[in-house]
Amino acid sequence: MRGSVKVIKFTAAMSILFLALTYFTTVNIEAHIIEFNTIWLSNNLALTVFGGAFASMLVVLICEVQKYITAKASMEEYICYQALYLYRALFLMQQNIFDYQKNAEAGVPDNLLDETTRMIQSEIYALQSTDYAPFSQKNLLLIAHRKFCNRTAIDMQPIMNGRNAVKIAINEVKISCLKQSIPDKIVTSVEEPLQTVLSVQVRKVSSALKEVDEYLNDIDKYCNYRFGWEKQREQIHSNYVNVFEAWDFDKELKK
Repeated sequence: MRGSVKVIKFTAAMSILFLALTYFTTVNIEAHIIEFNTIWLSNNLALTVFGGAFASMLVVLICEVQKYITAKASMEEYICYQALYLYRALFLMQQNIFDYQKNAEAGVPDNLLDETTRMIQSEIYALQSTDYAPFSQKNLLLIAHRKFCNRTAIDMQPIMNGRNAVKIAINEVKISCLKQSIPDKIVTSVEEPLQTVLSVQVRKVSSALKEVDEYLNDIDKYCNYRFGWEKQREQIHSNYVNVFEAWDFDKELKK
């Protein structure tokens, strides 16, 4: 997108230049300000060259403007859906933690946050590397996008570090149990320090969800609500399936 903007600016400047030269040549033909009528150079030749160059640049300019309009709409859609996937990944992480907090008798796996953390990292990289470059630096979506990308590096890093914090907490519980001669201990969400780590992680994720929600509202508002973010947010929430219900074999066998 940045390349299209540069090409448009260049072709627009060249179009104006060749238009001015073409106009000057036509005036020169009538007023004879500068005599070009020699055996090697004439006003008609200059008019043909400048007029042809102007027409060519104008065609390129029109094509690039159309390409820019298409790329801009496509990039806005890309940004929206990457942010939506980020919201969904954060929501999944939050709900997965809630599931284990509610089921205090279930053992917490040490890879509980691995997949959602990978998803979050992927979406953050996708958003930060997006080439969204409209003509105006006062573009509201550009301002919101830059603000969000500058903030995500700071706000999301502690969330991604939570994966390792959970693993460390689980290992600390197991080590403590081994010292008490309790082998094969099933570590649940009520064990300390895991309970505290999970609670802190939920607070961080909840805060990040609010930021992403605000960002998506800004995107949808700028794009005249064509993405229907509020409806999509409701679908993300309603379509979530509890970890302990997703693979209910008894229920599936009854079906």
